[in-house]
Amino acid sequence: MWPFRSREAPAEQLMREAIKVARASVDGGQVVAQGGGGGVETRWRGASRVLRSMASWIPGLGSPRRDFNQGERRMLVARSRDAMRNHLIARAAITRLRTNVVGTGLVCRAQVDHEALGLTEEQGDALNGKLDRIWSLYADDPRECDAEATLNHYQLQALVLVSSLVAGDVLVASPDQERAGCVFSTRLQLIESDRVSNPNSGLDRVNLVDGVEFDDLGAPVAYHVCTGYPGEYLAGRPLSWERLTAFGAATGRRRVLHVLADKERPGQKRGMPYLAPVLEPLQKLERYSSAELMAAVISAMFTVFIKKSSDFQTSNLPMTALSDEKPEGDNTSDGELSLGEGAVVDLGVGEEPVVANPGRPNAQFDPFFSAVVKEIGAALELPLEELLLHYSSSYSAARAAMLQAWRFYSLRRWWLACDFCQPSRELVIDEAVARGLIDLPGYSDPAKRKAYCQALWIGPARGAIDELKEANAAGKRIDIGVSNETLETAAMTGEPWQQVFRQRVREVEQRRKHNLQALPKGGLENPPEPEPKEE
Repeated sequence: MWPFRSREAPAEQLMREAIKVARASVDGGQVVAQGGGGGVETRWRGASRVLRSMASWIPGLGSPRRDFNQGERRMLVARSRDAMRNHLIARAAITRLRTNVVGTGLVCRAQVDHEALGLTEEQGDALNGKLDRIWSLYADDPRECDAEATLNHYQLQALVLVSSLVAGDVLVASPDQERAGCVFSTRLQLIESDRVSNPNSGLDRVNLVDGVEFDDLGAPVAYHVCTGYPGEYLAGRPLSWERLTAFGAATGRRRVLHVLADKERPGQKRGMPYLAPVLEPLQKLERYSSAELMAAVISAMFTVFIKKSSDFQTSNLPMTALSDEKPEGDNTSDGELSLGEGAVVDLGVGEEPVVANPGRPNAQFDPFFSAVVKEIGAALELPLEELLLHYSSSYSAARAAMLQAWRFYSLRRWWLACDFCQPSRELVIDEAVARGLIDLPGYSDPAKRKAYCQALWIGPARGAIDELKEANAAGKRIDIGVSNETLETAAMTGEPWQQVFRQRVREVEQRRKHNLQALPKGGLENPPEPEPKEE
């Protein structure tokens, strides 16, 4: 603003002050407002160091290595795991993701690019069937896919997702180990985040950050994994570090899969826990909820305090207090006061009962609890209805919450398929070709290998609040040409349309074979009568 001046001020003085203001503006400053004390010294209020609301907020700029340093990351991982074990909302968020993203597992359906391979569509379908059978041999058997021979591939998907969300990231090594009765030797070994660290817990170097070794472009070269857990010593097994190469030296095949919960900055080498931004409000909310629950439990008991008047004498105590024998059901020690459920106390002369009413349950608990959970859910991209599984509003609001949550689930599902499912499947196809289990001409060509390895990963269906409305909407989208049967079938049932169609054809043929009555609807059940052939 222009400073106030009287009419008697010389013109030269006004000119000099105008030039001074202009120079300050060019140099990057800004004139502070003269009225109300609300001015700032910067063009952006968010960059001000004068405003009271911003004066104490002075974060520092740092590299990804500094902002994601080892000490803070390990503390976040420890607190995230504790929250997963003991905090109800934290566990609800993680398990909700596991159930909706993975559920019973992401099923693989081969989708080879038959045009790039010079095959007909029928030949491509036949090849897809062979690849699916080979994958089922590996994925369905825990002894084939799991290094610990405990979980099949679909269960490993859930464990990989939970481990990466809670700890920030998880490594999946692919050791080669023969087992009796197994077809494949490629095993998937999950390595927890804690075990990936610099050798001998040393400091970071130019090309080594928190156990991840990388080249000049930032691509991972190797991962340094401790044989145990740093800080945990077992008798007869000293700790040592093993260097696992990320890619094969000759083939370039991925040997170690690094599954991150999120990568928020270029150059970030390790992941941060999914719950990291909300750990503080989660802890406070858990303490508040526990305190209210305990207060409600105490309030549910009939609480009586003994008020002794001035004429109280020891000789006036009731006989139950003077007796060495305790009444049946009384498990209190001498001189100890405790609450009881429907307890009746014999009072002595000069004692007066006073009932305490703590005023619980608190009527404001649920609105405040829901308000905090809304903020936590917004940070975790989970609506309140989805996080608490409480759909108390209208159909439209409940469906909007479900759709918003499924956008997030779909993103996580795609991330898991890219980082774990598809790379592990490619390793299996590599071994199947090397062992002669399937013939894929030109597989050594990287372009053809990509064409052979293309696949569709299908997870559990989204479901519907009103299935009739969803089915009618799906049919309408197909009729007006904005969708197709393949997409709608996958969204509603979680199965490929081709598989559903083939099964439906088999069912209709069985009906016709056994002369069963056709269903009232049209389609395959009531096909049009064949036209008579002309003589």
